[in-house]
Amino acid sequence: MALKKLRMICAGGDKTLAEWDTETVSPDRLKEIETEFREKIADGWFAADITEKRDVLIREFDPNAEILLIPRVQGG
Repeated sequence: MALKKLRMICAGGDKTLAEWDTETVSPDRLKEIETEFREKIADGWFAADITEKRDVLIREFDPNAEILLIPRVQGG
């Protein structure tokens, strides 16, 4: 079993947006997760593949990656 997560850093800390098993996830559910990923990227968030400490910025959804979304820095 290969559990993966789509997580985001927010004011409350680290929040899990989605969790899936790469072996059993349905195509429809995977599409929903990808849509959420794309919406965050379009809103200016950064995404990093943190699978096994890879720590690489990504722009495309990878269902086999552990993904951390990072908000853009805002002054104020």
